[in-house]
Amino acid sequence: MDTRSAEAFLSQFLNSPVTDVRPIDQGEVSKVFSYNLLDEEFIIHFNSGREGFVREQYVHEKFSPQGIPVPRVVEIGRANEALCFSIAEKVPGRTIISYPEAEIKQILPDLVQQFTKMNEAKLGQTKGYGWIQPSGDGSHESWPEFLASFFREEQTGFWHGWYALFEESFLERDVFQRLYGIMMELSTYSPQQRYLVHGDFHLGNMLTDGHSVTGIVDWEMAFYGDFVFDLATQHLWTPQLQFPELVRSTWAVEGWDISYFEERLRCALLFKGIDGLRFYAKKGDRNAYDSVKTELLRLVD
Repeated sequence: MDTRSAEAFLSQFLNSPVTDVRPIDQGEVSKVFSYNLLDEEFIIHFNSGREGFVREQYVHEKFSPQGIPVPRVVEIGRANEALCFSIAEKVPGRTIISYPEAEIKQILPDLVQQFTKMNEAKLGQTKGYGWIQPSGDGSHESWPEFLASFFREEQTGFWHGWYALFEESFLERDVFQRLYGIMMELSTYSPQQRYLVHGDFHLGNMLTDGHSVTGIVDWEMAFYGDFVFDLATQHLWTPQLQFPELVRSTWAVEGWDISYFEERLRCALLFKGIDGLRFYAKKGDRNAYDSVKTELLRLVD
């Protein structure tokens, strides 16, 4: 789906001409564009499945009334045989990551407050851990079961047949299994209490007016589990900002302690890292693979 195709689809679907169609994110499996319709700004997101879009819609309906700045999803549908789409209101502002680091640091205290709201979100009568289902329940009965599900041999979609990488690429089974085992051991330090987790919590998914956070977008990977996993994602993208320590110290002033902080953060970093190992092996990027491997071994040795 390119810009011209997106504009043609929108004009036909909305039965009205759209203007200023611009690509925002062109990932492996999804394409995102902004556009204007009758002086209002929207985002259209194309993906092969609709599950993530339904999840985003639920997160908005359930948690935006609790003060979490989740954009409203106004339409979900199918664009063609291969692609589904969602249309959401465009959040004002620019991504935080687009600002100079000095200005980003001025925004971080408000981001900590937004993260605190997510941490305090009321999950209602829902149950379970993992992916948020249309019912509001989680996809798995336990937190370790959810983590283990990512790396089972039987997968669909992008990771279908991924065990072949152990034979056909430079993905090292002994290294992978050692790191996976340590991650699963550390997962027992996570609390039984469930939290709302964004799942892709980095500064490219947060918008600002330059002073405060105006919106947190892209909730397709939202799940119930350990909030420290969001801190780990932020740290992997922008380690120089030391966001996990900023949250920890801010909460400590309020009298809140994050139990087993180091163990939980290490678990989350291992989870992200071993997923990175198989990703770079699949892509054939040996340099990136070796870099991630070195960091992971340093984390556990």
